[in-house]
Amino acid sequence: MKDTAPENQKGFVLVVVAILLIVLIGFVALGVDTGALYSARTSAQEVADAAALAGAFTYIKEPKNANPAALATNDALLVATNNSVMGKPVTAGDVTVTPDVANRRVTVEVRSAQPTYFARAIWGDTANIATTATAEAAENSSAASCVKPWFIPNTIFMTNPVCTGQCNPNQLLVNPVPDGDGKYHVTTFGENQQGQSFRLKPQNPHDAIAPGQFYAIDIPNDLNGDDYRNNIETCTNALVRCHQTYSVLTGNRVGPTKLGVADLIGDPPRFTYVSPGHYQTYPTGPIVDISENVVVAPIWDPCALTGFCPAGDFPNGTMVELKVIGFAIIFLKGIDGDDVEAVLLGVSACGATGNGDDPGQGGGTVLSFPLRLVRVP
Repeated sequence: MKDTAPENQKGFVLVVVAILLIVLIGFVALGVDTGALYSARTSAQEVADAAALAGAFTYIKEPKNANPAALATNDALLVATNNSVMGKPVTAGDVTVTPDVANRRVTVEVRSAQPTYFARAIWGDTANIATTATAEAAENSSAASCVKPWFIPNTIFMTNPVCTGQCNPNQLLVNPVPDGDGKYHVTTFGENQQGQSFRLKPQNPHDAIAPGQFYAIDIPNDLNGDDYRNNIETCTNALVRCHQTYSVLTGNRVGPTKLGVADLIGDPPRFTYVSPGHYQTYPTGPIVDISENVVVAPIWDPCALTGFCPAGDFPNGTMVELKVIGFAIIFLKGIDGDDVEAVLLGVSACGATGNGDDPGQGGGTVLSFPLRLVRVP
């Protein structure tokens, strides 16, 4: 059949198909490349978050470090450069770390140039993404969820008789009297005890604080079996709150203590203490800045315990309740003889007194490690 199409219409379908192909490729580019870049941005944000938290953790793990800004920068860079964004390693040149020591914050920016596929004609061969995260080590805490079942007296390092001067504030870890801002604060004495070894739980009956009292606290745990042992070797799912009172757990519990500690840190321990923030894998392995031996225990206020002063006698019985005024961050060294030995790494004081029902009350964070990501306006 003879072609009767006008001359100016020949090739029209080809042109339309070519235009539609361009539009189709544009939609493919929008779907594939944009999706890939969103995934890359999510990955970069996770790297920035982890690096910022690692940097801010410096203020907790080594509060007495002489150069916290440099240490925070190094820790943040180390975490960032040990990660990748969509399979592309993060280099030091991709990261900017800005420590704010005065506010106990660290800001990390992570940049990454990601390849494009269908959108090269639009964006070029690569598209640059950037994410920012800020983490802060808050001064105060208000609750903790992974607490070991031992209570640490606020007077643990006191050299004078406990009740002398109504519990001498110059030898307490936490000042039990709030300052003008309504918050409780770690004392200078408490700050200076970092790195000090102490007996966390005696096992000899002659060293009990009172008959049947061996510094154990009753924390519920939904796991089957012995709550006390489970709370040593795992994390309790119960929230221990500031300014609340908790019952003591009577009895020596030598066997569950030894088994729980061995399950948590190994027998012999898998890490040994070198200095705050420096723990060596047993016996001569690499030194790391965190280990399973770093745990949290509540601090109680003997001065507030009814009937404790002036005689300094801990009451007998099973109805004794202790008030939590802070949390101690400790390195669990293990069992020495029969006793549980530890090193004090840091102290976090409770915030202003809240209603006790909301972990956000108390002017601090929900973590005994008072570490969090924050939004900065």
